[in-house]
Amino acid sequence: MTEYVLNQRGSPDVERARLRLLEEYHDPLTASQLDAIGVGEGWRCLDAGAGGGSVTRMLAERVGSTGSVLAVDLDTSLLEELVSDRVEVRRLDVLSDPLPQGAFDLVHARLLLMFLSPRVAALERLVGAARVGGWVASIAPDFSTVALSPTSPAWQRVWSYFFDAAMASGWDPGYGSRLSSDLQAAGLTDVHADYITRSGPGGSLIARLLSLTLERLREGMALLGARTGEIDEARRLLEEPACTVTSPMSCVARGRRPGTLGSR
Repeated sequence: MTEYVLNQRGSPDVERARLRLLEEYHDPLTASQLDAIGVGEGWRCLDAGAGGGSVTRMLAERVGSTGSVLAVDLDTSLLEELVSDRVEVRRLDVLSDPLPQGAFDLVHARLLLMFLSPRVAALERLVGAARVGGWVASIAPDFSTVALSPTSPAWQRVWSYFFDAAMASGWDPGYGSRLSSDLQAAGLTDVHADYITRSGPGGSLIARLLSLTLERLREGMALLGARTGEIDEARRLLEEPACTVTSPMSCVARGRRPGTLGSR
C-alpha cells in the first residue's frame, strides 16, 4: 500500500490542524468547481483521497436522498462518522486496489495526485471509474509560486530544503502546473482549468497552512541538512504581520470521460 508522507502517524494533532486549514482554504474552490459541473440530486460520486471528509459532506448534501457518495482513502479514521444511507467509506489505495468501473457521474480527487506516481496512470484509473460522459475533477497546487516578502537567507534555505524533502518522499510540489495537461493525457475531453494565487500578511490562513506544512516536513528537511533554528525562523516569519506571503498556485481543473453522453 502506498505510503503517504503527511499521514497522521507521529503527529496526529498537527496533521488534523493542517487538514482543517486545508479545508478552510480549498472548500470554496471546490464548491465553485462543483457548481460549474452541476453536481446535484441523484448523482453518483467518488471522493478519492477524501481526507478529513469536507468534500464528502459537500457532495452528500448535493446528491440528496437519491444519490450516493463513495469516500476512499488510505486512512479512513476521519471519515467513518460520515457513513450513512448515502455515504459509503472504504479504505483503498487508488494505485493498486480495484475501483468500480464506469460507475460514477463525478470522480473527485483534491490534493491527491501530487502524492501518487505514476500520476497519469493514477488518473487513468480514476477516469475508468467515471461513466462515459462523467466528470473527473481535481485541485492541485504548484508550490513554486510561494514567496515571502521581505525574504531572508533562512527562509530561502528552508524553502529549498522543503522542495528537496517533498520530492525525496515522492511528492511533486509543482504538480499543479501539470494537472490540466495530465487530464488531457489521461484521455479526458472538455478540460477546463482555473489558476488561482493569493497573497496575505503573515499569520493569515495561507501563512498558517504553509507553517504547519513545514512542521510536518521538519524531520525530512533535517535529514537533508536543514537546521532546526532555520526552520523555526522560517515558521516565525510566516507568522509576522509585516511579511507578505504569496500562496501556491492552485489549479482547479475538470474534464469529461469521452464517449456518448448520458442524461447529465
